[in-house]
Amino acid sequence: MNTRWSLAVLCLGALAIVGTSSAAPAPPAATAAISIVDDTGVRLVLKRPAQRIVSLTPGGTEMLFAAGAGSRIVATVRGSDAPAAAKAIPTIGDANALDYERLVALKPDVVVVWEDLTNRLVVESLRTLKLPLYFIRAKGLADIPRSVRKLGTLAGTRAVADPAAAALESKLATVTGRPAAGPPLRVFYMIWAEPLYTVGNRHIISDAIGRCGGRNIFDDIDFPAPIVEIEAIVKRNPEVMLMSAPPITARDWRERWAQFKTVQAVATRQMLSFSDTRLDRMGPTAIDAVDGLCKMLDQARAALKRDGQKPAAG
Repeated sequence: MNTRWSLAVLCLGALAIVGTSSAAPAPPAATAAISIVDDTGVRLVLKRPAQRIVSLTPGGTEMLFAAGAGSRIVATVRGSDAPAAAKAIPTIGDANALDYERLVALKPDVVVVWEDLTNRLVVESLRTLKLPLYFIRAKGLADIPRSVRKLGTLAGTRAVADPAAAALESKLATVTGRPAAGPPLRVFYMIWAEPLYTVGNRHIISDAIGRCGGRNIFDDIDFPAPIVEIEAIVKRNPEVMLMSAPPITARDWRERWAQFKTVQAVATRQMLSFSDTRLDRMGPTAIDAVDGLCKMLDQARAALKRDGQKPAAG
């Protein structure tokens, strides 16, 4: 199952590196008890920093490596393929279905889940098993370094996590406040065709689009990856469609949209393949993917201007 489809399935069930070198053994963790508040505001108390971690999200796995805790991950889920060292970690399913017997046998100190992306039934099962849970919540790009820093506290690897988070913040500053030549482009970001998934305002991609001089046409939906209807897309009339798919798949999607010629993106052929999976994964390398997204929207804006299409405000 590819990263994009995994993201779509996970969100239905719930209805991108600084620090890659941290695959090497992390600094020894302190043995004193820790008390930490996760990204959702829930306090977790452990007898010591986590030595055995199960990560149930590809983005969380990437964050843990950035935080210097990659060597502490004892299991993860399908799609956790970044950094390269993560591919060697055993998988126990995905965020919709887990091998609970194997999970319990691993005796994890903590299970890292992602709010909204882990099936609620899975979360309830984990609670029934009385496993310590730590929730990641990242609605915007600025949340990524904050989460990396806190995961360093969770694992007792702040010596790696703090400078890694600072480096991410510095990198993010280079894409903050990117000036746009004109009003924001109305952008529809397509994750999948059947059902038709997009991103809402609780997804990092929506933030990235805004930083690149665009506006997610579904930024009024308070959910990471909602299902939407074709009629709603036609009504909101995007100027650009970004198709989160490799070129061949995007070609098929464009053919499906060809009949909707009242949609500006269709009429002007601004239906573009965005094949960088780092934004979908929402790990630290998502920040690296923003520049490519911005360049694509800049090119779309230039093409619209060249063809006499004035980007509409709002």
